[in-house]
Amino acid sequence: MEESRHWYAMHLFYIRPASAAPALEEAGIEYFTPPTVSSLIFLRADRTQIYNFLTFTATGQRVKHMRSRIDGSEIIVKDADMDIFIRICQSFGEPVIMTEAPKVKLGDRVRVKEGSLAGLEGNVVRIRKQKRVLVCVAGIIWAATAHIPAEMLEVIPDDSGSANEKG
Repeated sequence: MEESRHWYAMHLFYIRPASAAPALEEAGIEYFTPPTVSSLIFLRADRTQIYNFLTFTATGQRVKHMRSRIDGSEIIVKDADMDIFIRICQSFGEPVIMTEAPKVKLGDRVRVKEGSLAGLEGNVVRIRKQKRVLVCVAGIIWAATAHIPAEMLEVIPDDSGSANEKG
């Protein structure tokens, strides 16, 4: 039985993503490095591939699983969440990337109706005096789109009848 491939959030220690790339490619591991966050890399592979890479390559010894602060388990990112995050990072020259929860009030839950980010869901926030859509990936990193005009957004109704706020 073939193992499932998942996206794993990983820390890089004393190594740059570009230095790890050849070893990852040789191991058949898909990877994504978010812009401006040099110590974070996402690897998409099955558990055996990850173990072999971490254990049996010199580069792998400088890559460690990010772990949940709640239960210490490895952080695995859903494919759909990773797809949205990658789309945000690739759609704009310089997306706003944060490694800590934003200190802003999150507003309406929205869906982008058109453009390269059509289907993206997130919360509207105001960053650098512009409204943007904020997406959280596995509770470890947040990405904010460039400004998206209000007419390109549709509000997703909150079933509880109150505003969907986090923060």
